[in-house]
Amino acid sequence: MKQSSYRYLGLLDLLLVAALVGVFGPAALARSVAAPGMIVAGVLALLAGTVAELSVGPVTVTWRHLVGASYAIFALVMPAIYAPTVFAGSAGGAELLLFVAAIVGGVSLLFYGVDVARDGRHFEVDADVERAIAL
Repeated sequence: MKQSSYRYLGLLDLLLVAALVGVFGPAALARSVAAPGMIVAGVLALLAGTVAELSVGPVTVTWRHLVGASYAIFALVMPAIYAPTVFAGSAGGAELLLFVAAIVGGVSLLFYGVDVARDGRHFEVDADVERAIAL
């Protein structure tokens, strides 16, 4: 896989949020637990596929760290969709099952993000973008 592929993941994520807003209106952002997280994760993935590193003052963040942060947010967003009803005690059996499945899926996304962020041995992502941004 190539680093530049993450820009498409980010764009897809932002398009899904835009479709949510288009169908349900801007109030859907405030009512949804997942939408703000998806926006942040999409922007991080878009940045990861567009720049090699991002410097803000003395802090430099590589594209690998952006990917890791993006996947960590995705991992939190999935169970957050079902968490309010589960923790309120009003979830039915299907919602509990979806919550558990979202946690399992979130853990696998988190594993992927951490492995890419630390340039681990399990997933190979080749850097193909050389742009650096300093703010």
